Amino acid sequence: MRNNMNRRVATRAGGFTLVELLVVIAIIGILVALLLPAIQAAREAARRSQCSNNLKNLSLAALNYHDQKKAFPVDEDYSNFPPQRIDLNSGAATNYSDPYRDITSAERLDGGGWILRILPQLEEQALYDRFKAPANAGLNGGWVLGQTVAQFAGMNFDSPDFRQALASQPDVLRCPSNLEWSGPRQDQFPYSAPNHVASQPCTVATTCYKGNSGDGGFEPSPAQQPTAFWVHVGNNNAIINCYRGVDCYGIFWRYTYARKGVKMKDISDGTSKTILIGESSPEDGNSPAWSSDGDWAIAGVALNWDWKTAGECLDGSGAPNAGLRSCWPLMKGFRSYHPGGVQFAYADGSVAFLSDSIEHATYRALSTRAWGEVVGSAQ
Repeated sequence: MRNNMNRRVATRAGGFTLVELLVVIAIIGILVALLLPAIQAAREAARRSQCSNNLKNLSLAALNYHDQKKAFPVDEDYSNFPPQRIDLNSGAATNYSDPYRDITSAERLDGGGWILRILPQLEEQALYDRFKAPANAGLNGGWVLGQTVAQFAGMNFDSPDFRQALASQPDVLRCPSNLEWSGPRQDQFPYSAPNHVASQPCTVATTCYKGNSGDGGFEPSPAQQPTAFWVHVGNNNAIINCYRGVDCYGIFWRYTYARKGVKMKDISDGTSKTILIGESSPEDGNSPAWSSDGDWAIAGVALNWDWKTAGECLDGSGAPNAGLRSCWPLMKGFRSYHPGGVQFAYADGSVAFLSDSIEHATYRALSTRAWGEVVGSAQ
């Protein structure tokens, strides 16, 4: 009798009933459900921290460049559009004589942007040297020397080594929260256009960080929803289009070469209250790391503006299309894949997180370098 009881006890202690097994599985499922959000939050916190470090490094590189050159790095235009001198109060535009557009000039417009010029300060001297190596091309040439593709030779130079350099992707320009859109990619204007680089799209590094051009417009913008698009109106309600202006409200834009770069003394609103660089995303189709057309953004568009659901960006079938003419100008805003906001580096080198709920007037004020606004809470 005792031996039989011992066998029953041993058998009972050596296994689980079906009910007990289901209870254990349910408990494990509950624990996983509780822990998974915490794990995901911890991972995003680490990714956000890395993005913050990248912003810090980029801002310090730009500040070191300023210390050496006495001005922030410039963007050099790539197009045939002559720049304009725009009155930032009235919006009145006048022609600007540009000596660098003379194809016989010893110094032509290479089409490169400010990120390209701080590569040595980012410990990317070897990559910088590859862009500078070709004679009469790269940093030594003009993007558009004439009207035919065969004469393109600036940062659009076509050779196997130069193409390989264009596709080199520095990690400091990647945000790990946005790896879905990170480069190198073939869909980034102006390298994606078939009339560039031997009439073929070119694989190019991208940037998840862009310079602040202020709160002016981007291209001649169509009518936009006031909640989505807000531009600096000046004293006469003039919408200022900084796309071709030799002056704008911020620090980086496509024609900064015309004024030989913005200087620290130009930031009269205060370096701790003026945005230098912010997060963006190559999903805009206009974020090639080395181009003057893709390394700056505007604060006229609300933070993290949802283009995928906006009417301006939906095609005839209702699908989002960032390339639509009504959508393209709105894609030039700052955005991130961090929940609730976007990170920015200021002109003093500090980094801060701005919430999507920030008052747009405050956000606009932080984007201007010398407009004298009183900045409220930036959170």
